Amino acid sequence: MELTDHLGQEIIHRLSRYIDVAINLMDPTGKIVASTDPARINQVHGGAKKVIETLEAQQITKEISNQYSNTKPGVNLPIFHKGELAGVVGLTGDPDQVYQAAGMTQGSVEIALEQLYIQKQSFYQERQWNHWFHRLISDEETEDLEKEARYSLRADLKKAWQVFVFQTNAPFDFVERLRTQSEQLQLKPLFILPFHENLVVMPLPFQEKIPAIKADGPAAVGEPGYSAKGIYTSFKQAAQTIDIAGKAGEIIPSGTLKVERLLSSITKDTYIEITDPYANRLDRLETPYLETLYTFFNNDLKMSRTADELHVHRNTLHYRLDQVHKKVGLDPRNFKDAILLQMILINR
Repeated sequence: MELTDHLGQEIIHRLSRYIDVAINLMDPTGKIVASTDPARINQVHGGAKKVIETLEAQQITKEISNQYSNTKPGVNLPIFHKGELAGVVGLTGDPDQVYQAAGMTQGSVEIALEQLYIQKQSFYQERQWNHWFHRLISDEETEDLEKEARYSLRADLKKAWQVFVFQTNAPFDFVERLRTQSEQLQLKPLFILPFHENLVVMPLPFQEKIPAIKADGPAAVGEPGYSAKGIYTSFKQAAQTIDIAGKAGEIIPSGTLKVERLLSSITKDTYIEITDPYANRLDRLETPYLETLYTFFNNDLKMSRTADELHVHRNTLHYRLDQVHKKVGLDPRNFKDAILLQMILINR
């Protein structure tokens, strides 16, 4: 990475607040690309040319400054990035007085270049993953995508993954917070990406316990799946779970809503055709009977546990279930009828 006009001017702007001598930044050809003295921009700096030739610092005194074109007394130091010359930094003044400041400026510029390089690499990789993920959910051949992930993105997908999906009004801000949380929790996400208008997607290697991630809206996690196909399936499960029962700040495992997810795949017309007559009667059911139904289903149709939780005698429970059968037309103790009743209750 080399010094450019835009980057150089930004660095000069920041450093000039703390260094009260003239600063020049030169590119690898010796041309001044940024300076506290705008009149010097685009001049070829003779002292910088000498640094480029020798790759060593040059201290230029007043006595020898006329030996170099467009050069004033001062110190000129090489700037390196990834072992390559990226440019030259020069500070004007008595070399003995400005040498330390020049060294600090050199270090600051090299750090700035490295940070910019990391940001660009991260941005480029994020764009690659974004493109990869969109192709994945478009049902593209996963074998090709696995090869691309391995050879282009340096990621081995041959493991179990769980995809976390977060709903948020500020996806780009949440991505940054999620990255910070991932570092703090020592997670190793495959990627963290904004998706569509209000979702953030994060595949993680499968682990038994859901990590303590703080969400600012509805969130869900799909079931574990292997390789690229598993990522695809886990994402679909998590996204569907958010649509069905997203709760702010709580990560809902899709495996806890299997029945609800199955119901959501039934067409609306079919659902209404089958359930409408019973749903109308269920809506008119008195509160004690509704409470009995919910408790009965929450206790897996077990009579004793239901009666204990409701604090009623088993005969009373039988009576209430008989009344539900009579009033609604479905018997909660019958397997098929119980399924229909639960479907209606879930969608009330």
